[in-house]
Amino acid sequence: MKPLEPLPDGSLAKPNRCESGETSQPPGADSVTEARCYALADHAHIVMPDFDALRAGVHVGQSRSYALALAPGLKMLAADTVRETQAFEAMALALLTYTPKVSLGHAHTLLLEVGSGLRLFGGLRALLSQVSTTVAEFGYTARIACAPTAWGAWLLAQAHADRQGHRWHVIKETSLARVLDRLSVLLLPVSQADRDAFTHVGCATLADLRQLPRSGVVRRFGSGILDLLAQAYGARPDPRESFRAPASFHAQLELPSRVDNADALLFAARRLIVQLAGWLSAHHAALSGYTLLLEHELASRHAPKTSSLKVAWAIPSRDAEHLIWLLREKLNQTVLVAPVIELKLVADQIGDHAGRSDTLFPMPESDGDSIARLLERLSARLGPENVLQMSVQDDHRPERAMRVEAYQAQAFSRKKRSSAKTKTKIKADKTWLTDELQHAALESVGADDDGARHAERTAHPEHISREPEEASDAKSSYLFVTQAADAQASLDLPDSALPSQPRPVWMLDKPLHLMMRDQRPIYRRPLKMLTRTERIEAGWWDGNLVERDYYVAADDRGHMFWVYRERLGGEWYLQGLFG
Repeated sequence: MKPLEPLPDGSLAKPNRCESGETSQPPGADSVTEARCYALADHAHIVMPDFDALRAGVHVGQSRSYALALAPGLKMLAADTVRETQAFEAMALALLTYTPKVSLGHAHTLLLEVGSGLRLFGGLRALLSQVSTTVAEFGYTARIACAPTAWGAWLLAQAHADRQGHRWHVIKETSLARVLDRLSVLLLPVSQADRDAFTHVGCATLADLRQLPRSGVVRRFGSGILDLLAQAYGARPDPRESFRAPASFHAQLELPSRVDNADALLFAARRLIVQLAGWLSAHHAALSGYTLLLEHELASRHAPKTSSLKVAWAIPSRDAEHLIWLLREKLNQTVLVAPVIELKLVADQIGDHAGRSDTLFPMPESDGDSIARLLERLSARLGPENVLQMSVQDDHRPERAMRVEAYQAQAFSRKKRSSAKTKTKIKADKTWLTDELQHAALESVGADDDGARHAERTAHPEHISREPEEASDAKSSYLFVTQAADAQASLDLPDSALPSQPRPVWMLDKPLHLMMRDQRPIYRRPLKMLTRTERIEAGWWDGNLVERDYYVAADDRGHMFWVYRERLGGEWYLQGLFG
């Protein structure tokens, strides 16, 4: 059996084996009728011709033999209802982006209740354009109509597909009846026998049908037609069950032919992403990353059967265009290990979506979102290994106090969200440090009253000596006791840390050993110390102990450097440069 072929109007069809002998072309036929054309057909009549068949004179309701006489090159196709249902359900899932009330109508028609979201999407015209674009992502052409009632919109959409009339968008209920009365009665979803009966009684439009006696219509056609007309004209309510998105997202797409280039996968992957965007909208969720699984053709013995492509970003989003843009940049840097025959989309990083409200003045959070989006685009365009980010580490050693690593979207987002929590944690750590100093002071000075008063004065972090010359190896020497005359002044000091010595922006990857001349370190020229000693002793817990005395130095030309001297060896090193 040949693969399924989409018709120009968007229907899926499969070849009918019984009609293989009806596609023969007689010699000398006209060039227009000899051209191959397609039409959906049941066992006796034409259901839906394509544009070429319409130009040849083939119309809905004609017999198969008569259609073949008009177009000898006509190829009969039988509808694949399973594939059609799957395709329309996929489109219904994608259209949940615009409204939560999407229902499947008669003859595979999608009905959307959009009255409550017109302002959100910029009006009716803009909304219809977006809906048409979403349907086009699946390779179909939409015939869209609008009406205050569901059956009214359905009838106008059928008229639009058959090119009947010129008005298919009705907004006001007062003009709905006038527009519907002009439509052909053959648009009603009835059997072919009922259509023939309409023709025999001279009923051509819906207005003619409404003028017939109700008892005669019920006796000949049943009460269903009158109920449908009452709902279409708004005289009777029309409750409908909305399409429900599944609890978990799962979407896959079998490609019509194998794909050797990664860039060519974007067109097929767009269908999966727009479905994902609709599913996220239905569940009020957002996404921070997904995985695209590629099923490969086993062209070689060593080629894997499945490969994965992960796409991640900082700020959770459900914008289909943003997700597609990131995937495009990812595919531009991807080389396929083997031809791809099927795609699967796995959404594994789902979170709650917090809607935004319009404000008169921009909030500071919007700037952070813009920076995160910029980093996302740079990382997707250049590769995550070429976009670096710096993070502060809890370590006093300068070479370990900062880490430079590849940009990670989720880490950046978590760091941004936890900024407020970090400030609270720092304040709590300061309180804990004060308690520890108080405990150490009590142990070192004693439990008597004088010792307690000394401990209170020495508990503040500002009283810790930063001068190594004034400290010995004794435990109590870590505390600097003020004089009695300065006791009251020390109690009035503000609760803030002493300013630390400046740090250079340019840090060397590896400290540079300096030569000595006249007891002074030399870096091209003799250096002069500008600051007092700052001692850093850390790293005993991981085996990389450092004991250094740091200084800010300068030469005779005004260039400033950050140098240190090993406490034990006495060697001098250059750690960084000031601008």
